[in-house]
Amino acid sequence: MLDIRPFTNEQWWAMCDAHMSLPEPLAKADLNKPFVYDRRYGVFYVAPGHHQHAMSILLAFRHGHTKGPAVAELLGLKFSHGTADEWLRTTPGACFLSSVGKNVLAGNRDSLSIIERRMIGRRVSYAFE
Repeated sequence: MLDIRPFTNEQWWAMCDAHMSLPEPLAKADLNKPFVYDRRYGVFYVAPGHHQHAMSILLAFRHGHTKGPAVAELLGLKFSHGTADEWLRTTPGACFLSSVGKNVLAGNRDSLSIIERRMIGRRVSYAFE
């Protein structure tokens, strides 16, 4: 289910800093563009090279922060690859397509539902198997 609450101003500006779009429902999204998908929100299109920052922002939101470095400090992780990996590993319904990848990358086989995998419609690889 999508989180329908509007983003706060701080969250909106954090998303702008990470070059993220507003989310779209998975069923309506263009999955040929680089994206970050979080089941709670939907598909965020991201500018090339910004997927780690976007994933870090989503981890920050989950922990009540709006900045990736703040959640990195809170969790004792490195920003941005450590926080991006943590988001991917621990978030159900999470995956992304980078600007250089051909496959969608999810945390593990249980990260996405069968319906989500079917809607993505392309090969899904797993980072933590």
